[in-house]
Amino acid sequence: MTTKTPASVVLAGLELRADIRGKSEALYCTALGSAIDMKVVGALKERLRASGAGTVRICLHSEPSAPVHDMIIIHRKGAPCPVHKHLAKEETYQMIEGRMRLDFLKEDGSPDRSLILGEPGTGLPFMARVRANLWHATVPETDFAVFHESRPGPFDGGDSVLLKK
Repeated sequence: MTTKTPASVVLAGLELRADIRGKSEALYCTALGSAIDMKVVGALKERLRASGAGTVRICLHSEPSAPVHDMIIIHRKGAPCPVHKHLAKEETYQMIEGRMRLDFLKEDGSPDRSLILGEPGTGLPFMARVRANLWHATVPETDFAVFHESRPGPFDGGDSVLLKK
């Protein structure tokens, strides 16, 4: 059950603040000590289905200027997955549900290698760290890829670069 007022959202009992200014909808936790469970993940997947969007995220940090960014992200299979790199920041992906392929590319944009991540218990790696300045893309292999992403803040938009073809 989702209720929405102009800037606030309650998702599976979790109070959130919606921010639709970015490339995908971001929902910021408003209460200190917010916890995410699979009911919240299910409600997020329903929100994504209803919107028709490709990605939605819950930000456990309070705002884009926070020094550490922890997000629960859901990508839909078939959603655009632009190849990008972060000039100075590293990020960690930890699978919660589904499977996701990490594609790595060489500086010239040609394929280098891929890594399939899966939720714990599948026998696949469930966590990976992507170093700075490495071209990569996240590609869902299941209807939904649900993962935790952690990276340094603040978000200023200048650290991410898209690969030009």
